[in-house]
Amino acid sequence: MKATWIETLIGQYAAETHVLERYRDTLDLSLPAAAEEAETVSGMLADMRYALTWMRRGRRPGSRRGAERTDVYRQREIYIKLSAREITELERLRLVDALLALSDRERTCFLLHMAQGLTLQEISDKLRLSKNTVRDYVDRAKKKISSDFL
Repeated sequence: MKATWIETLIGQYAAETHVLERYRDTLDLSLPAAAEEAETVSGMLADMRYALTWMRRGRRPGSRRGAERTDVYRQREIYIKLSAREITELERLRLVDALLALSDRERTCFLLHMAQGLTLQEISDKLRLSKNTVRDYVDRAKKKISSDFL
């Protein structure tokens, strides 16, 4: 079975993390330039591990709500599965139609939440709306897209 794009990306990040760890281990920390280089590489490794955790779990590391506690991740999985394979022209047109059927606010909130992975609170802050209003827009958009597309 062919790996999905996210599985391929996870494999690449994991392999490069090991390469960077080996490189950092070869640095002579008694030299100031090498110590500075090791610090930079350590920062890069921390960023890569954070990204790996995010990709593997499907949510931001440190998030208090687990994937098993919310419907967002199940819904996002549906959309990721659609994007992991080439969609037909008919499916693409149906998806565009479903997105166009949303109001501007519904579409904005839905895409920020589902495609960009922002939390409802982050969207609320960004758009200067209440969190409940954002939740309403996202819920309505999901309902419309589910009935129109899925």
